[in-house]
Amino acid sequence: MSDLNLKSININYSGIWVLAKRELLAFWRNKIRIITSFSQAILFLSVFIFSFPSSVISIGGQQIDSKAFIASGIGAMTVLFTGIFGGLGVMKDKMFGFMKELIIAPVSRNTLMLGRTLGIAIQTIIQVFIILLISLAVGFFGYDPNMIWRFLLALPVVLLSCLSIVGLGITIGTRMRDFESFGLIQTFIVMPMFWLSGAMFPLSTSAPVMQVLNRCNPLFYSIDLFRLIILGASYHPFWIDLIVMGVFAISMILLGSYSFKKMEVK
Repeated sequence: MSDLNLKSININYSGIWVLAKRELLAFWRNKIRIITSFSQAILFLSVFIFSFPSSVISIGGQQIDSKAFIASGIGAMTVLFTGIFGGLGVMKDKMFGFMKELIIAPVSRNTLMLGRTLGIAIQTIIQVFIILLISLAVGFFGYDPNMIWRFLLALPVVLLSCLSIVGLGITIGTRMRDFESFGLIQTFIVMPMFWLSGAMFPLSTSAPVMQVLNRCNPLFYSIDLFRLIILGASYHPFWIDLIVMGVFAISMILLGSYSFKKMEVK
């Protein structure tokens, strides 16, 4: 486990930005990916908000409109899907040979991993902010322009959550051998994390066993803190959510760095 020793980390900060910029440019040039990302979020918004009658949801003793509850949960969905599949992009780089070119570059693997992570995190922050603005524009959060400041305050939470999810995606991506494994990742990791995150359904309407499973999911605490900043209501105190998020993020970043170092490129 000496590879996880923070003192041994060799980081080139300019290299991190170059790699992050590469991720951002790749995303911007892939118009299909941009359309798909926003279409998926808008589809979820439409299905969950317009298919169910408006109601009031109780969170920590406070009454929250169901539309605002679901709209804030869609932001968490964006973090999960964009983050983990961005991390899994390591697999694509390995298969198409680009990873070999990165490995021989005069920078450490930690730099390569952090550069990819930062680039994906910036993409995610931009997408979440735009989705929140769309939700505000159509009235899901009311029509209070001051909500924009709450959105901006919530972006550091998005960043911390994304760092952990990308770390998880990189860890998985370095172990994958073929594209057929993507279906398994979607079925057994991504979807359970999403549906057990509390993004769409409040704890008050869930069975006791589901409430336990929700609280075992680190993404639940990210969404809880996200809603606290945006809606002013949460199931747990601020410090509990922040501690769980911090521990999960650090663990996943270190694990992703370790897996990236041990990755074999043929």
